[in-house]
Amino acid sequence: MKKYFKIVLVVIAAGAIGGYIYWQYNKKKIIRDSIENAIAKKTDSLYYLHYDSSKIDELNGNAIFYNVVLQSDSAQKALLNSTDSLPNALYNIRINKVMATGVDIPGLLQQQNVAAKKIELLKPVIQIINTGADKPKAFTMRDTLELYQKILGKFKSIKADIIQVTNGTLLITNKTGKAQTTFENINITLNKFLVDDTKNYESIIGYFIKDVRATIENIQLPESKNGTRINLEKVDYNASKRYLHISAVRQYLLNNMNPVIDLKNIQVNELNTDAFILQQQLKAGQVSCDGGIVTIYVKKNTGKSKAADQSIELSTDMIDQAQIAGIHLKKTKIIIANKSTPGAAPFILNNTTFKVTKMLNINEGNTLNNIINNAEWELSADGFSMPAKNKLYKIGVGDFTINNAASLVKINNFFLTPLLTEQQFVKQSRHQNDQYNLAVNNIILSGVNITRLINNRELVVENASFQPVIKIFNDRNLPPDSGSKIGKYPHQSLVKLPVPIYIQTVKITNGLVSYRERALQSNLTGNVFFSDINATVQNVTNITARIKANALMKLNATANFLGAGKMVTEWQLPLNTSKGSFKINGRLADMNAVTLNSIIEPLAMASAKEGRIDEVKFTMDGTDTRAMANILFLYHDLKMDLLKKGDDAALKKKGLVTVLANTLIKNKNTSRNNSKDVNYERDITKSFFNLVWKTIFAGAKKTAL
Repeated sequence: MKKYFKIVLVVIAAGAIGGYIYWQYNKKKIIRDSIENAIAKKTDSLYYLHYDSSKIDELNGNAIFYNVVLQSDSAQKALLNSTDSLPNALYNIRINKVMATGVDIPGLLQQQNVAAKKIELLKPVIQIINTGADKPKAFTMRDTLELYQKILGKFKSIKADIIQVTNGTLLITNKTGKAQTTFENINITLNKFLVDDTKNYESIIGYFIKDVRATIENIQLPESKNGTRINLEKVDYNASKRYLHISAVRQYLLNNMNPVIDLKNIQVNELNTDAFILQQQLKAGQVSCDGGIVTIYVKKNTGKSKAADQSIELSTDMIDQAQIAGIHLKKTKIIIANKSTPGAAPFILNNTTFKVTKMLNINEGNTLNNIINNAEWELSADGFSMPAKNKLYKIGVGDFTINNAASLVKINNFFLTPLLTEQQFVKQSRHQNDQYNLAVNNIILSGVNITRLINNRELVVENASFQPVIKIFNDRNLPPDSGSKIGKYPHQSLVKLPVPIYIQTVKITNGLVSYRERALQSNLTGNVFFSDINATVQNVTNITARIKANALMKLNATANFLGAGKMVTEWQLPLNTSKGSFKINGRLADMNAVTLNSIIEPLAMASAKEGRIDEVKFTMDGTDTRAMANILFLYHDLKMDLLKKGDDAALKKKGLVTVLANTLIKNKNTSRNNSKDVNYERDITKSFFNLVWKTIFAGAKKTAL
């Protein structure tokens, strides 16, 4: 008995040894055949799976598969023949290496479950072939669920503690293989992954909402309906920490390599991952960006609104909606181009920063106007300049800040600078014309109605303050301009401005106004200037309803005349006048008469040798055609020389004529009862200020002679 028992043991041992040897030599084929048969039975009949080689550790449940392929040759052949019975998308999957640890091999061989502790996919390439037209169809949740169903097949479940994808690629192509969307160098870590036959789309995609970390080197999105394409670089998405980081977002026009949008280092915090993944909606706390380039296209407004004939429309190619608590856009170059004039140079803002501190909602078709009306924001940028249409001036704005939450606008300066020298300006002019050189500095607008400015193009301001520097030059050696200047008084010009304006109070501080004129007779230039101008202007408007409520614009100003005499004036300028009505009251305090020589020598061919001006006081009422004034001119010890032009072009004293003139000119007027009434007819080819000056001069002349 013992002998037979020993024989049985030997046979069993031999069989075990033989079986072990057979298993070791044939296990790969057995497992391979089992896996392929299992997957062939469990997957869609369109697809087959194979791999080149494998390494199997059946005891510990570890396996490595090389060059794994899941594809359907028959379906792709049908696709080339334009068969209409195919699904919306076909899938080709190639994986360089699949590494699995802790695999439940019995469950796999029983064709029930796929389970492992960790599954690693090295360099997978997934091609999704759009079987429809050339333009890609929308990738819906049905398509995503179908992709997971291809993975699951008819297995009851696929489960892994960790799934890791390294250096993957996703291609969405048309049926000819042309790439429409690409994802390059994808790296994904999925934790506690489970797909089973009870799961729906929401629960599958939920892994990307709750517990996934994904980085993608490059994403190329398909062409959009507005003729652009978008490229994203170095995308980092962390569902558990609720943030999204993109190193660069670039948007291109088709067939153009220069980006219209190029933004760096976009960081999205407090991301609502459910909305982001399920509804393609960006709901987040703070969005920050290091800046770059943004191109905005302005188009004609097709609505009937009189206020705005242009609007800036946003395109939401990447997301359907956005709801953002705050935005911080750092220094960015903003290019604004007009679609109706493609050949024109764009408007450019450099170093633009933008901060939003109130919840912002963005929908497809929103205009920029609508968005910024409903948020609290601050915009700042460097200044800009451009040539005027007549190419005689450069117009510019300095650094500025707009804060709609504080209803505040600050502008470093506004300037109008001649592009020609005075000599060049005179040479190209056909008649007498003013050349302007002006700068308005330290502009502060408070109580600004930003909404009305954006929506209705109305500038409504409670208070404005600035420092003006205005310089004017004219050469009287040219023929006079025969054109009429009626209707061009300052208050008349204000009413005619195309932009509706209302400024409750304007404060002018430390201003300067200089008028230089080269006289015909002397060929010399005189300079009349007012320095240290401080003024308050009330009710600056051209809006009809406000004019009906209050038709009077008032100006109260103080200044130094020629840097020597203190001048105080009050101006009343009716905004509803049809005849150019105005009233001015003014007073010039004590000054040395010799100071006037910088004006009267070149312009009047006279020189004050001695004298003191005690006071000039005037009241004036005017219309489009004349001014009526009462002038009080008090002075004493006045002695004058009349001048002529010498052979060397220098001014020289007229001896006999000067003696005669001083016998006719009163050397003093100290009586306050000796004011003069003046009725001065306007030269309608001359300006408003010329009328004011000539009327005062006529009263002074009438007093002195």
